[in-house]
Amino acid sequence: MRTLAIIFLAIFAVHNVQPARILGLFPHTGKSHQMVFDPLLKALAERGHDVTVVSFFPIKDPPANYTTVSLEGIAALGLETIDLAYFDNPNTILSILGVEKILKQVTEFQPLADLATGICSKIVDFAPLADALKKSYDVVIVENFNSDCMLGLAHVYGIKGPFVSLSSSALMQWVPDRMGLTDNPSYVPIVSSEFTSKMTFLQRLENTVMNMYYKVWYRYAIQLKEKAIIEKRFGRRIPDLQDFAKNMSVMLVNTFHSMNGVRPLLPGVVEVGGMHLDHSRKPIPHYIERFLNESEHGVVLFSWGSLIKTASIPKYKEDIIVNALSKLKQRVIWKYEDSDEEGTLSGNILKVKWIPQYELLQHPKVIAFIAHGGLLGMTEAISAGKPMLIVPFYGDQPLNGAAATSIGLGKAISYADMTEKSLLEGLQSVLSAEMRVSARRASKMWQDRIADPLDTAVYWVERVIRWGDQDPLHSAARDLTFIEYNLIDVAAVILLAIVFIILVLRIVVNQILRLLSASMSKKEKLH
Repeated sequence: MRTLAIIFLAIFAVHNVQPARILGLFPHTGKSHQMVFDPLLKALAERGHDVTVVSFFPIKDPPANYTTVSLEGIAALGLETIDLAYFDNPNTILSILGVEKILKQVTEFQPLADLATGICSKIVDFAPLADALKKSYDVVIVENFNSDCMLGLAHVYGIKGPFVSLSSSALMQWVPDRMGLTDNPSYVPIVSSEFTSKMTFLQRLENTVMNMYYKVWYRYAIQLKEKAIIEKRFGRRIPDLQDFAKNMSVMLVNTFHSMNGVRPLLPGVVEVGGMHLDHSRKPIPHYIERFLNESEHGVVLFSWGSLIKTASIPKYKEDIIVNALSKLKQRVIWKYEDSDEEGTLSGNILKVKWIPQYELLQHPKVIAFIAHGGLLGMTEAISAGKPMLIVPFYGDQPLNGAAATSIGLGKAISYADMTEKSLLEGLQSVLSAEMRVSARRASKMWQDRIADPLDTAVYWVERVIRWGDQDPLHSAARDLTFIEYNLIDVAAVILLAIVFIILVLRIVVNQILRLLSASMSKKEKLH
């Protein structure tokens, strides 16, 4: 008994951590991003840490040891801002030439650069942020998405880390190098593609070109510009932001291999997909609960997330959707901003302004989910074991749609090419018994882990607090140059050696042939 007590105390001593001062820096305006991070930040505060969070989305009723520095007003928030008319006019000529999807990816990423540099130019003069950065911290948690401005400001104010990065999506193309992580485009699809790990030659070609493009684009469209903004504001040179970005102790990524596909990882790159799931459960509004309970054949949930303004859908496209949904025997709950306070009922379709999405997906009456392929919605659906019909629009949604299709969680269809027939056939496929069984199997594999994802995230943050950079978790590849990492110098030496050997052999062979020729000539003279 005494031995067990000693073992327990030893384990507790290893994993326990004294209350620490934690700073969270989140300069992105996307609400869905912050929804991934907030549960971790609150959990750390509830464990006794002193948490200061800089973000555009202050949480309600924070714990006593949780301080918020609000960035509200610096930039427009990412809530119901995307007009669906943008996705309604595909370029036929570009599509025939096979470059429409590539140009679409390029144009869709550019606003991220404009947003990052615009926010950076404002927060360099934001006094509340400066006040927060002047304090000392045991660890800094920063979002790893479209900006490194916060890392530069942390350096200006003397914060040396250690740093933990959070990613609400799969890693962006400019991120793997920060940990020395391989992202070989022969089998690692870029975030904005609709590929899986098994690609055709043309897909690998596109994936390789776009992988290289994004790295260069991020460097020149964001990173160097943010460095210039900081240097202009403070009147002095700072080191390269790319060097700061490589000072991460741990990266926590909102993915899990059974849903997002197998990717190369390192000890310091940890998958925590699902850490945002709120198991406390919000109440379902009474009128939605009644609509659910009165359904005889179940309910299909329909939501295109927090960024897309569904009510901006063109009339003809809405008619396509309504006509297809009306042919279902199931009822439909549709998140639609322009509806009455307690929903607008038309036939079997109930349009509502807001839905408690996670709670509804967990409801036994909800049997399928029409979604846009956002990672939060996909995570909630696979957690509940509900099959999905995915209509991707932008960002990582095509990639997520392809992943869902490959594991049997759902089916993806094109919004631009969507017809009543294609939508209805997609719904029938998703509502089939085979797909529902497949989705439940995918859910069980997704849930089968050694620990809860939120607990995993908390552990790794506290591990960094305990050990800092004393226990490096990155690959040595992080510190290699492009030439060293790709063995170009080694290949050059080997090539030179081969050329040298060929030249020597040629000289030797020529010499032998000359001697043989001379010998033969001598013999002929003797005869």
